[in-house]
Amino acid sequence: MRFEDETIWLTQAQIVELFSSSKANVSEHIKQIYYSKELEIKATVRNFRIVQIEGNRKVSRNIDHYNLDMIISIGYRVNSIRGTQFRIWANKVLKSYLLKGYAVRQQFEQIEKKLQQHDKTLFEHDQKFELLIKTSLPPKEGIFFDGQIYDAYEKVSSFIKEAKFSIILIDNYIDDTVLTLLTKRKTGVKTTIFTKAISKQLALDINKHNAQYEHIDVKTYSKSHDRFLIIDEKIIYHIGASLKDLGKQWFAFSKIEINPELIIKELK
Repeated sequence: MRFEDETIWLTQAQIVELFSSSKANVSEHIKQIYYSKELEIKATVRNFRIVQIEGNRKVSRNIDHYNLDMIISIGYRVNSIRGTQFRIWANKVLKSYLLKGYAVRQQFEQIEKKLQQHDKTLFEHDQKFELLIKTSLPPKEGIFFDGQIYDAYEKVSSFIKEAKFSIILIDNYIDDTVLTLLTKRKTGVKTTIFTKAISKQLALDINKHNAQYEHIDVKTYSKSHDRFLIIDEKIIYHIGASLKDLGKQWFAFSKIEINPELIIKELK
């Protein structure tokens, strides 16, 4: 790399390495830049003599070098992480040169304008990524109407699939459909159900389930009116209907922002 006449100069090979590109790709960009008259050859190319190793010999050759205008123009055409890193670097260096009196203000302002446009584009992309991430996260609340049986079932299934090591369900009225729903959990996830009563039929269903699938511990508990689903002792979902009745009538769900330990300690 050379710094001369208030600008940076790189060979084509150095530009290829800088942007992790190919000689053919960089050559095509240079060709298009000149063809579109974005830059002029006379103002952007200079021939410098350099010494390079060829075999076992040191050879001195005249090699074309391209100035910062060309480097940046190529950089804006190369869609890569290295290209972005270079633009950030160039901005910092040019600001430094300006403060020291090495760069002309007009050139800096032109480059600054390009960088601002690029920053605007990056910001727009960041906004899109942020929206994508937010929309991909589980919702904190919602409502299902009468007849939305499948949608409600899928939503609660997604909560169950979140669990990595434990599930606690507090639901006064469960049946075999709830046991089936809990088979959606990952292998090794410890599951405990607290329900108001265990009938003979439910006890039979539990035994049959545990004989084939991972064990579910079902205990009696009658002090809770509402339904709660606690995931990994970290996340609490309040569910407005028993899991066996999902989608049969209107019900809402919400993620409660409290310490799960407040509920768990009452179950012991």
